[in-house]
Amino acid sequence: MTILEAIANSGDITVTGDRHNVTIIRQFPHGTEMHDIDLTDVKVMQSPYYYIQSNDYIYVKPLKQKSWGTGRTGIESLTTLISVLTLITTTLVLLSK
Repeated sequence: MTILEAIANSGDITVTGDRHNVTIIRQFPHGTEMHDIDLTDVKVMQSPYYYIQSNDYIYVKPLKQKSWGTGRTGIESLTTLISVLTLITTTLVLLSK
């Protein structure tokens, strides 16, 4: 089974997952090895970690911006920040009078 098939069988990567930074944790007799791969790169198919072995763990790191819930793009994050600042300012003005 390939890493792409394993991810598809588990329900795909959510919008908060970073497809550019996926970690494969593989057990060896001498210990554990971790390897980061970029699933958006065509060269992933040439990686020795492309084919999943038994007892491999696949860890998809979250995107910081999306995991905070501030927005999908920079504009949405800026809009959220401005809205929060406007709310705080309005509350302070109304409470001071």
